[in-house]
Amino acid sequence: MSDAPFSPTTVAALRLADRRLRGAERGADSFRYAVCRNTLCTLTRVDSFYIAFYRGTNDMVFPYLFDGDAFQPPDVGSFGPHGLSYWIRMSKRTYRPSQDGGALLARCLPFGDLEQVTRDTIVCPLLDPASGEVVGLMSAGSQVADVYTDEMVEAAEWLARALMHAITQDSKDLSPLELYTLYPELDSAQIRDEADLFIQVAARMEELHCAVADLAAQAGSRGDEQLSTAAEETRELCERLQVEIADLLRHEGADESPDPLSVLTERESEVARLIARDHPSNAELAASLHISEKTVKTHVSNILRKLDISQRSAIGWLLQSNGEQMSALLNRTMSTTKS
Repeated sequence: MSDAPFSPTTVAALRLADRRLRGAERGADSFRYAVCRNTLCTLTRVDSFYIAFYRGTNDMVFPYLFDGDAFQPPDVGSFGPHGLSYWIRMSKRTYRPSQDGGALLARCLPFGDLEQVTRDTIVCPLLDPASGEVVGLMSAGSQVADVYTDEMVEAAEWLARALMHAITQDSKDLSPLELYTLYPELDSAQIRDEADLFIQVAARMEELHCAVADLAAQAGSRGDEQLSTAAEETRELCERLQVEIADLLRHEGADESPDPLSVLTERESEVARLIARDHPSNAELAASLHISEKTVKTHVSNILRKLDISQRSAIGWLLQSNGEQMSALLNRTMSTTKS
């Protein structure tokens, strides 16, 4: 990174981006992605743009893609050990075609208008501020070669860091009572299973459904029959999608039993397994784990509360995975949820 200061135009654009990133509501990542794209579009030519995050060993999730001014549907893809995604993950460096004559750029899979060729690009790593690990990518591309100056590269890198800083703030406990630290299972912003995911997706779909229904009503009141018909068809599409999403949840993992330990911390899971296997006393647990009996009692109390059971002896029964008792528990849980 050079020591040259940003130009006044770049400073103004980045300060505005910083204000918007910091001021975004918790979880408003789509808005934040748009802030990064719009800021770069203000400063330089951007013919394509995407935000992507690593998922597992060799998969990428693309929640935000633009080809020109056209939003592209989110996507999931894989990468190998000789591609750009792997190189950035290993090197933790920003990629520019000038570094290798465009060799890595040529291996990238195109999206959008396949007749248009990306001739210059900035691909910045998205670094976790706490661990320093690469968790994703931010990319801007141009159909014209040699567009991106050193200043634009530094501006993109700054935006990538500012984006991750803003996203990271969402996961921090902002409550002075530390409610989510004491009771992490109560943090509704954390997706723990398919049901949580469905609830969040359904909420967004309902927002869309209401907006389209309102548009249909406005078009009808103004006598715009063509727009009213189109809006009504879109509203019906939203309703079908909502039903289909619910059906996906119903079919996905229908034969799988939930992991009761998923709500426990790593240490609580260890204590629960020992209780289920050996039925030790608190003193025996304390000696085995090299902790105090008071700490053991705290762990056991948390386990009983989180697993919604009242007796220590029920822990072993609950942890019988894939058995008839677990199936009965699952059925009762689902019945209670529906009622």
